[in-house]
Amino acid sequence: MNKKLPKVLVADDEEYARVYFKRILSPEFYNVSLVKDGTEALQKWSSESFDLIIMDIRMPGIDGMEVLKRIRMLDTETMIIIISAYGDMDSVIEAMRLGANDFFAKPFSSIDKIKLDIKNCLERRNLLRENEQLKEQISSGVCRDSMIYSCRAMETVIEQATRIARMEMPVLIEGESGTGKELIARYIHAKSSRAKGPFFAVNCGALSETLLEPALFGYEKGAFTGANAKTLGYFEAAGGGTVFLDEISETSPSFQVKLLRVLQEGEFMRVGGTKNIKVDFRLVSATNMDISALVNKGLFRKDLLYRINVIRIDVPPLRERAQDIPLLLDHFMHQVCEHNKIGEKKFSPDVLTCLIQHAWEGNVRELRNLVERLAVFSRHQMVTVEDLPREYKGIDIDRKNQESLPLNYEQAKGLFESSYYEKLFAAAEGDFKKASAISGLNLSTLYRRKNRLDK
Repeated sequence: MNKKLPKVLVADDEEYARVYFKRILSPEFYNVSLVKDGTEALQKWSSESFDLIIMDIRMPGIDGMEVLKRIRMLDTETMIIIISAYGDMDSVIEAMRLGANDFFAKPFSSIDKIKLDIKNCLERRNLLRENEQLKEQISSGVCRDSMIYSCRAMETVIEQATRIARMEMPVLIEGESGTGKELIARYIHAKSSRAKGPFFAVNCGALSETLLEPALFGYEKGAFTGANAKTLGYFEAAGGGTVFLDEISETSPSFQVKLLRVLQEGEFMRVGGTKNIKVDFRLVSATNMDISALVNKGLFRKDLLYRINVIRIDVPPLRERAQDIPLLLDHFMHQVCEHNKIGEKKFSPDVLTCLIQHAWEGNVRELRNLVERLAVFSRHQMVTVEDLPREYKGIDIDRKNQESLPLNYEQAKGLFESSYYEKLFAAAEGDFKKASAISGLNLSTLYRRKNRLDK
């Protein structure tokens, strides 16, 4: 039974603090271990696996800050909450920069608040584990409709989507065209209690109002020319499932009125119908436009925006997800080569450098289209800069230092990563926060990478 309990390590040189956490956590079915200094904390951590470490910054011998550094060099999964004296915010900021997940200030706040913060921290760990499992499924081809990512920005998006999936509220997904808004919508559906129900996706921008309304509401026989039989719309057919309205900002004001009524009343009338029909579906909407600006211009109803925007997710463009580009290239190349039954191809470090520097106005959709082209037209197993269309070659690459012998793929990838991080830290002028903003990587990851480069 104990193996299933969340394991918590408390490290503090003050006995009252250790007793405090033992007293409030043990009745909540946590497996709590106590140590009195940093040396014992490292020994305990190296010999056992913990879900959470609660640790004072100020301890004799090896202090909490040094323990945090050493743990984060090897372990990014264990959640760490640091304890600081009230007002010692400089130390808190430094600890968060090094990879701490949260902090408690002495004297401690209410017990209920402490318990809630610990619960939320452990829940975040579980979400991260689910993300890792999802990425493993993706790499094995089990979950091909899910997102490919490794940057912090997309990790946040997936965390939000996972939480939101468990609720029944409408969701609005915002992001540029091609960023994967529909994939996020499908992920929300798959993780929700409606997963066994249908999922219908409708691009509102691709249909005129005369086609959009019958597609969603359905129609009765004889409602218009060509309506030869009663036909269910997506709202009705999606009973117990999810309807995804992409580019909802493209709908007309008159359609918006009808959609608002469906969301408010939970019922609608088929085109040409005379009776109301109750419906049960979850609405997920998406847009590549600033709907608030459209509201100000009178092009989108404010009351409808309030209805569809109960929860919002912002999907970052690909140019802000540079860390994800190599993963996406590998994933799409594997898919394309497998589908077309051709030998799988890899990308040279120079190609990765060029593609990371590209603006990607078409985002992930544009990247996939490029991969499909390269899979067909590149003549060798290793895709080189010469294979790229002119608009993707970007800046000239200095080849003087290239080795004469070809590298295997793992060597090439390692060479690219080293080059990328060197350029990133140079561009950020040693400022880790600036490097994080440029790359989308979290501070603990950057700190570890910098240490490796300096060795």
